[in-house]
Amino acid sequence: MKTKKKIEIKKHVLTGISYMIPIIVAGGILGALAKGFGGFDIGDLVEPGVTPFTNMDPFTWTGFWWGVNKISSYAMSFAVAVMTAGTAYSIAGRPAIVPGLILGYVATETKAGFIGGLLVAFIIGYLVNQIKKWNLPKSFQGLMPVLIIPVLCTLLAGMLFLMVLSPPLAFIMDKFQLWIISLNGGAKSIIGGVIGGCMGFDLGGPINKTASLAANALGADGVNGPMAAKIIGGMTPPIGAFIATVLAKKKFSQTEVETGKAALPMGLCFITEGVLPFAAADPLRFIVSSVLGSATAGAIAVGMGVECPAAHGGIFVVPMMTNPIWFLIALTIGSFITGIVYAVLKKPETITEQNEEDEEIDLESFDFDINVE
Repeated sequence: MKTKKKIEIKKHVLTGISYMIPIIVAGGILGALAKGFGGFDIGDLVEPGVTPFTNMDPFTWTGFWWGVNKISSYAMSFAVAVMTAGTAYSIAGRPAIVPGLILGYVATETKAGFIGGLLVAFIIGYLVNQIKKWNLPKSFQGLMPVLIIPVLCTLLAGMLFLMVLSPPLAFIMDKFQLWIISLNGGAKSIIGGVIGGCMGFDLGGPINKTASLAANALGADGVNGPMAAKIIGGMTPPIGAFIATVLAKKKFSQTEVETGKAALPMGLCFITEGVLPFAAADPLRFIVSSVLGSATAGAIAVGMGVECPAAHGGIFVVPMMTNPIWFLIALTIGSFITGIVYAVLKKPETITEQNEEDEEIDLESFDFDINVE
């Protein structure tokens, strides 16, 4: 019974991941192209006006790649939302899609990351399935999928998330950020390892974002070693995932192998979200591997005196760094640690990619009855 339940949970998560992967790949590759051709700071080169695109001239080199980068950032901001909606849809059907999209985006905006998105997906799925059991009058039955379920689930699950989970999370992360900053007075390798490990922990979630903000705060004071740890800690997981899919190809599904290939250029461009499909599908094994590699890379880089004046940019800002050779050495070591450890820990797939076939949305099955009179 427990095994069956575990398989069901994994099936729901894999369904959500199957919908998220195209967004991660599209958004990540577009972002890599924009930074490759437009420069590491392309996102800062056009000032927004009345709308974000007011001052963009798409017929100039800078304007064109700035626009591509903006589209990429918008796409990546919906990755967790789509995963949440897909997971909730697998649990409770179409009525769960709208609450999933809304609250998945809330999880992104509140820095809860993919872990928060998965948690809220299961809350939504449970609520939708419970509401479906309500014995309402026939006059209200037609309102269930378009009004009652979306509104109630979004309200109940959303306020549960914001009132119960968000306040303690915000308090803990504030204290955590202050602790990271306090490490600056000690050994460089320690703060480098801590920031690097945090960047590789929840991959865009609260711990990742807190470490990033701590590095930014130190960078604003002219302490640039933690900035190098931040960048290398975010680059290591995607590159490590690619290495793992190469070393242990038979343990991964074909979709995961292709996702690993796409993760490589994302990692080089400091787009950590490229590994969300791996982390969401196999969180314990991948996060352990990711933290080991990122912490090692951060400790080596900062311990050997690497400093970075830029807050982002990935491989494109390496020439600007102090001791760039050591950055590349640390990145290589950390990436191989993540890749080798995950290749060893990873279990061969026991659930096939049936979710991509069985759970595929069939538009012809939707009841679109539109009458124009």
